[in-house]
Amino acid sequence: MPIEIHERLSEFSYGYGVTREVEQILRSRGLSTTPFLPSLIHEASLGFDVAFDVPGAPLLLQFKLGQAMRRFSPGPRPSLAQPFWRYRIDTAEPDGQFELLLKAEHDGADVFYVAPKFHDWEAYLRAFEDGRVLRKSLIVRPGEIRQTLDANGVPDGHHKIVYDRQNTYLCSDPLELRRIKPRKLADEVEARIESRTVPIADVLEKVFVGLGDRTPIRRPDRSTQEVDSERLTYAIASDEGRQSALRQERLDRIVKSGRNREQAIALAVGAEAWALGAQLVYVTKPNNG
Repeated sequence: MPIEIHERLSEFSYGYGVTREVEQILRSRGLSTTPFLPSLIHEASLGFDVAFDVPGAPLLLQFKLGQAMRRFSPGPRPSLAQPFWRYRIDTAEPDGQFELLLKAEHDGADVFYVAPKFHDWEAYLRAFEDGRVLRKSLIVRPGEIRQTLDANGVPDGHHKIVYDRQNTYLCSDPLELRRIKPRKLADEVEARIESRTVPIADVLEKVFVGLGDRTPIRRPDRSTQEVDSERLTYAIASDEGRQSALRQERLDRIVKSGRNREQAIALAVGAEAWALGAQLVYVTKPNNG
């Protein structure tokens, strides 16, 4: 019987450990990091110091707590050692988590799924004390998942990421998936910022606008699919075509609270990521001139 990781480990605690170590790695590269906190929306002032006029990248960390497994079924078992774990993603849900993350990556954000290679709070505490939470985690880009599906002609739908301490597969039919080491995550973020000439404010603006238009990353047959009647029963805003309007209303409320547009965009993107369970970190290269 699989162990439900969320019953043995808090996503809040795990996410804190991951974010803390990612910040440490990036700061060791001379980059400034400021995590979004939902309390900032209600504070009278911006609440943090982000230089929006310098090169930078919005970094999105999506935490996944799945299951610890002993058996693999159905279908052929990939090359996995004990212990191994899995989490689920839905690449077909309109305006769903995967689609938002993939679109943010497409528009210039650095986006990563992060999942633990342990399934108990005692293991987490030890990893936290040793500063090894990130080293004991699986890191995968949404774009890598999409590329793997496309390269193998696999349609969108419900899929599973299955992994042990060394190997990672995208299932149902096991497809090897490229994972990212913690230092490589920092390398990729640093390289993107070093090569970027536009300020982080422009990237955040593009990501925000892009959230309202997912067509560049949707597959051709997706736009013609009918919406599940059960989803309409629950009045999901995106299914009813209200999400873009609600997103703009949220931005307008933040602007009216006294923020300028750059600050409001930063908070609006952070709020939407947070609502999905992702942590947004504003990463910038300090202007030493």
